[in-house]
Amino acid sequence: MTVRQQRRGEQIRIARERFHLTQEQLGEFVDLSAQDIDAIERGERSARGDAFERIAYAVGRKTWEFVDQDFVDDGELAALFRSTSQPTARMQLTRSLQEGIAYALQFSSLEGRIGNNRAAALRPALHLPAPCDRAEATCQGELAAIEERERLNLGDRDLYRMQHLFETNGVGSVAVSLPDNVCGVTLFDPRFGAFVLFNAAQSRTRRRFSLAHEYGHVLMDRHRLASLSKIGPPEDLIELRADAFAAAFLMPEGGVLHAIDRPAGKAIGLLEIAAVAQAFGVSRRSALRRIRHLQLVSAIEFDALSAQEANGEGEPYSTLLGMFNAPETDSRKESRGRMLSLALEVYRQERISRGKLREIGEEFGFSREAIAGLIDVLSME
Repeated sequence: MTVRQQRRGEQIRIARERFHLTQEQLGEFVDLSAQDIDAIERGERSARGDAFERIAYAVGRKTWEFVDQDFVDDGELAALFRSTSQPTARMQLTRSLQEGIAYALQFSSLEGRIGNNRAAALRPALHLPAPCDRAEATCQGELAAIEERERLNLGDRDLYRMQHLFETNGVGSVAVSLPDNVCGVTLFDPRFGAFVLFNAAQSRTRRRFSLAHEYGHVLMDRHRLASLSKIGPPEDLIELRADAFAAAFLMPEGGVLHAIDRPAGKAIGLLEIAAVAQAFGVSRRSALRRIRHLQLVSAIEFDALSAQEANGEGEPYSTLLGMFNAPETDSRKESRGRMLSLALEVYRQERISRGKLREIGEEFGFSREAIAGLIDVLSME
């Protein structure tokens, strides 16, 4: 047993525990027995070649990090797993994080090859005190949204291209297969900066709200290193604050009033709710909650409209307004398309080889034939 071998085994153990994997589970990921993993972690056996690369991938690392004398892993993702108690969902979350971190690392590496410093575009974090109650959390989120819209000079305009906003403001993103009750995860890591993993199965309207919610975490909660957002009512004040940010960021008050455009004295009904939802590309439920928060309907009216919406009575109004005529996009394909576009640009600048381009393409789901065809096109430029 060498000191280096012992140190690497300890690093593997720390990284495994960070992902809340047992030795048996890690072994399943990398085709080794629990006894093999135990021997590696105790330094009695060395992990080499493909086995070491598979272990590194399984715990969201690159192999070179395990030989770094400054290797640090303080378990910053542990909170994500504490809120996911079901073993099946926890394993799915583990796989999603592995997939997302692998994507983020590769994307960041390609950006570095062409001198694209995404971190330089990331605005400074907002240093807000921890909210004491729901009112303060909501107020903080709304004020942060108003400030950010002013900084971006958006006025009351809609934000249909949330991922474009991410890209131009230093935030990376990718669609992954998260557990059904998880809409997004925001990671902050010195290796790849701010990166959002969002649920590939979400509808277009749900995805926009989720991305705005995670953007709120990027601005207000960067000190937390990792945030997990679930579908449904916010479970704590930090999530409530991010929800308030998303609602105000996507649906500014002036824009909501303009979208409603009803005669004075006319009550707000399902048509007006559908109009707000269409104008800002959100769900009718989100539009109704925003309208209530702006005190444009009373609590009694809100309850009545919520009951009508629950019965599906709002759908015909959305159909009438053509809200869902735009085709759904495949968010997973879209994310990998951005990766491939970046890889092609790096290849075009002769900063990676043809073989490396093919390797990146295959890693993220593109066939050899597809990559070869793109290379042929580039060769004719």
